[in-house]
Amino acid sequence: MAPPVSTGEPAGLDALRAGVDELDRELQALVARRRELSNRIQALRLGRGGDRYDAGREQEVIDAYVAALGPEGAAIAEAVLRVCRGPVGPGPAAG
Repeated sequence: MAPPVSTGEPAGLDALRAGVDELDRELQALVARRRELSNRIQALRLGRGGDRYDAGREQEVIDAYVAALGPEGAAIAEAVLRVCRGPVGPGPAAG
């Protein structure tokens, strides 16, 4: 990997940005792992004749994000849930 190009920004900014980039890669990997687990849960639910997702459970997830991150946590939780719902099919997740 090539070293970051200096943009004349304050000292240490490139290192901080590199840290943020690393965290973003970790978050992406975690969301991918969460999606895999969610897909397995969805397959079990659908295999038992249930819906793709559980609105009550999703609200618990949203509430946990809000408790941890404040009101903006809801938008993050909703985005994560959308990514993790999987392909559209049976169940109310089509929207």
